[in-house]
Amino acid sequence: MMKLRLFLVLLILIQSFAAQAQRVVVAGGSLTDLVFALGAGDLVVAVDTSSTSPLEATKLPKVGYYRDLAAEGILAQSPTLVIALERSGRPEVLTQLQSAGVRVSHYPKPANVEDLFASITRLGNELNKQQNAKALIRKLQNQLPKNVESTSARALFILSASERGILVAGPDTVPDILFNYTGIENLATESGFKPYNTEAILAANPDFIVAPSHTVNSLGGKAAFCKQPSLALVPAAQSCKVLVLDSLLAIGMTSRLPEAIAILADYQQGKL
Repeated sequence: MMKLRLFLVLLILIQSFAAQAQRVVVAGGSLTDLVFALGAGDLVVAVDTSSTSPLEATKLPKVGYYRDLAAEGILAQSPTLVIALERSGRPEVLTQLQSAGVRVSHYPKPANVEDLFASITRLGNELNKQQNAKALIRKLQNQLPKNVESTSARALFILSASERGILVAGPDTVPDILFNYTGIENLATESGFKPYNTEAILAANPDFIVAPSHTVNSLGGKAAFCKQPSLALVPAAQSCKVLVLDSLLAIGMTSRLPEAIAILADYQQGKL
């Protein structure tokens, strides 16, 4: 019995040492959020530029945008593991990393809450944070709304707006999940992010618009966003009824999903 206990203690120590010895690069802001939420931020040596949360992650070295990674920048961090969101980097870059002895672990973008929990569980196993993963899932389950009441609110999530038109979020997107959890009708009915022309958005006539912060900021702010030619005739834009939501909250499945739902609910109820 004593030998068995000693073996188990040694096994735990070895696993702990192996985890601590890891040098992790994370490509994809939603994954970075989850890694830190699991208490594994001390293993992370670099992140991509989409990793805007938590604050500690923003202070780490950057390896470029996750869809356009450079092997040299990643290898300069001497990583043992790269955790990458789907569509990260070009195939030749990922092959170069693997040829250099770096393990690359690919994660699909969660399409729903169950997928989010699956990613958390997998990350917990990969980073030896299994108990933290279970605790995080329980926390999210407790925080997510149980009974969602429908409202009369009708909205559109606009990913981008320009003279050429707009891009809206339909089913199978994070914005659609946020709408569903707040009882708001999503006027975009085609799956994914799809273009909308002026006639379509005028016909939809949303009560308000939700847009990610990076889009609004790139156009010069909320007032400039509302004055985009593609939105000029839309009543919600004319009165600038626009909720500007942090980009990672708006389009990323993260540990802050309940926070995003609460913000949207507060806006719809006139509390913001």
